[in-house]
Amino acid sequence: MKLPLVSSMPRPLTLILLLFGMIGTVVLSVGWYFADALVWAPPVRRRIPATRVLGLQGDQQAPDLDARTAQAQAPRLTLTRNPATTRPGVLGLEWDGPAGRQAFAQLGPVLAQTRRTVTRAVQWQEAALAVGQEVRPSTVGLGTPASRGLKYQDVLVPAEHGPMPAWLVPGGPDGEVAGTDWVIVTHGYKGLRQDALRILPAFARLGLSSLTITYRNAHGAPRTPQGVYRLSAEEWEDLEAAVRFAQVQGARRLLLMGFSMGGGITLAFLRYSALAPLISGVVLDSPPLEWRSLIRHFARRYYMRPFARLVEQLTVLKSGQDFDAVDHLSVMDRFQTPMLLFHGSADRTVPVAHVERFAHARPDIVEYHRVEGAEHVRPWNMDPERYEQALTRFVQRVLAD
Repeated sequence: MKLPLVSSMPRPLTLILLLFGMIGTVVLSVGWYFADALVWAPPVRRRIPATRVLGLQGDQQAPDLDARTAQAQAPRLTLTRNPATTRPGVLGLEWDGPAGRQAFAQLGPVLAQTRRTVTRAVQWQEAALAVGQEVRPSTVGLGTPASRGLKYQDVLVPAEHGPMPAWLVPGGPDGEVAGTDWVIVTHGYKGLRQDALRILPAFARLGLSSLTITYRNAHGAPRTPQGVYRLSAEEWEDLEAAVRFAQVQGARRLLLMGFSMGGGITLAFLRYSALAPLISGVVLDSPPLEWRSLIRHFARRYYMRPFARLVEQLTVLKSGQDFDAVDHLSVMDRFQTPMLLFHGSADRTVPVAHVERFAHARPDIVEYHRVEGAEHVRPWNMDPERYEQALTRFVQRVLAD
């Protein structure tokens, strides 16, 4: 007699297990995707939206780069409206001028806008523009230090994983770097050296030689075997190599400046490098100070809060990330170097509350400037003159000390 075939598992239970298996696979895949996005260091390709000059008002002159026309008398440009041209604060423009030479301009904040256009005043420009001219807008930086009227050298800084490309702007009146005070500038996470172009003229006016560096796995820099960011846990060693380079070149006193993760790298250098006592002062613009809370912040921002812990664990698995090593808030009582800190109230990448805990806990060493309405790494754009005045006072004070 044949016995009826009996399933070893009730059908509803099988379906439930399959469902949980599918959910687990999806959860793991999503967590892995975000962990990969956090540490993977791809080449940086910033999208520049198609933009044209749609209108001109006023007499266009090509003033000296340091000249500033009164706002009421400045010529005005009407541009294609897009996410770049509508951003708050100062806007940079680049275009192909006569004989193929790149020309640059700086525009003030938005004066008027429609559904398709944006109008801004010209603060300075290198060449005349025409209606219909294609331009490339940016709120961070375009070109090289030459686009800011600065003479510079392309140099290579010897480091563990190979020579790192850098810009060296001499601070001496005759182009010398030996015997001058130096500032070493570090860009941020998936950033570029161009992010520093807004600040380099201020350092030049102060007589500082500036070295704007890259670091391992950043765009154009040597890659490690893994090709991943360590969120400042290892990148500080490349900043240390830049400090040694400055010493060899005859630097007198040293300052550091970091944008975004470059600020975290600067703080990691102060924590771990034997050369930290050489630093007279640091400038931090929009720095991440602790990455676990930032992962939770982004999980909330993208409505994926349950994934935060998983992303953290998978990041450790993928890159060997040491989150304690980049938790600079946990050791904020140990820092002794004077700091100038800028952060924007509208920063959605590193929330302003993230840095204010540090600023309010260490007023003895931190001079803090909260910039209302500023987005990530864009406090300078909201009021360049005020930003540079604070920068100048700080530099003069710490070097005098």
